[in-house]
Amino acid sequence: MFTETIKIKYIYHSCYSVELDDKLIIFDYYKGNLPKPIPGKQTIFVSTHSHADHFNKEILKVPYMEDCIYLLSSDIKELYRSNNIIYLNDKDKDVDIDTLKILKNSKNIYFFNPDEELVLDDMIISTYGSTDKGISILLDFSYISIYHAGDLNNWIWPEDSLKEREAMTLAFNKELDKVDIEQIDIAFFPIDPRLGENYAKGAEIFLDIICPEVLFPMHFADNFEITEKFANDYSDQYSDIKTIYHRDEEFEVLIEIENDNEY
Repeated sequence: MFTETIKIKYIYHSCYSVELDDKLIIFDYYKGNLPKPIPGKQTIFVSTHSHADHFNKEILKVPYMEDCIYLLSSDIKELYRSNNIIYLNDKDKDVDIDTLKILKNSKNIYFFNPDEELVLDDMIISTYGSTDKGISILLDFSYISIYHAGDLNNWIWPEDSLKEREAMTLAFNKELDKVDIEQIDIAFFPIDPRLGENYAKGAEIFLDIICPEVLFPMHFADNFEITEKFANDYSDQYSDIKTIYHRDEEFEVLIEIENDNEY
């Protein structure tokens, strides 16, 4: 048995980076300080859907992008549309025609719909649905599993009717029931102050059903106070819940790994 140190950094909103022994994984980069590739480590970008606060085409412009791996939701390769107008060359849009060419012509970009699985080297990629757009995703390695919810959440807004709330909760639970794994080590899950008193309704159910070892809140932008409230409200009942105090905050998570050579 030996201990592996996993380095995790909060970038902004729903973007975290996870540094493993041989990989750097960057989830849902939107804005902020985009982590730089680390020599000797494979860089993996994950984008769960095309919303502007979860995907930024800048991830396709990093140096040596052809050496990176991209795990993207299928909706990202759709051109921006509005009122039956397709925007081909608007450079301010995340998916303009030039970006689409990169997405379609690069062999290191993999697109996913919900409920798919792919084995890529030493990584098992499993996707699930969302209660908004795109996918939620689980990356399972031999010694650690990492889950990012994207926009999967129990989105109960203050103005919603009882019928809307029940339908949302039903849809949310249906997606969580698909997650078939004994243990999730690290999870990133939304808490959103715009939901008012319901800010953690989804996270509470997620903690009940999935029981991750460590949970990092996301989707709160710069509202760091909500992460402290979340930890205070739920840490006594559930797993290790992290509080975020500033952008680029770094954490270390220790994982015990069995040595296959031990007898």
